[in-house]
Amino acid sequence: MVSRSSCVTMMLLFVAAWLSSSCATPRQISSGNTNQCMNVENHGYPVAGTPLRVKGCDPWRNQQWVFNKGQITGVGGFCLDVQGSAPAEGAPVLYVPCDGRPSQNWTVANNHIIGIGGKCIDIGGGEPGNFAPLIIATCTGSDSQVWLVH
Repeated sequence: MVSRSSCVTMMLLFVAAWLSSSCATPRQISSGNTNQCMNVENHGYPVAGTPLRVKGCDPWRNQQWVFNKGQITGVGGFCLDVQGSAPAEGAPVLYVPCDGRPSQNWTVANNHIIGIGGKCIDIGGGEPGNFAPLIIATCTGSDSQVWLVH
């Protein structure tokens, strides 16, 4: 039989855990001052390994992102990651199940999204045209590395 004090302690721990969990608000991430947003193709469910691209901003879930404890998650709860989980110049940014690996940790600072090896999320080819791929690259401060969180 569980004592009353044990039951109260367990309840307090549950409430503390619930209160400390974040209820993050989904946000859109646009490329600088353009109308191009970070996008993952979604056909009702996430597909592991889908490359991220920019696409004209719209209100759909495939452009809604949550920042939580260093991870950026989207529709279906998958995480932004880097192909090969290594800081290789030009590596594609992918959408994969979250597993806590270092390549799934991101920092937003000075309108840049910085990941593994201190590399920035960049637009492949440097132009935010529809369906341009997202990659990681050495942070240079170029316009294609500027991201606004709305």
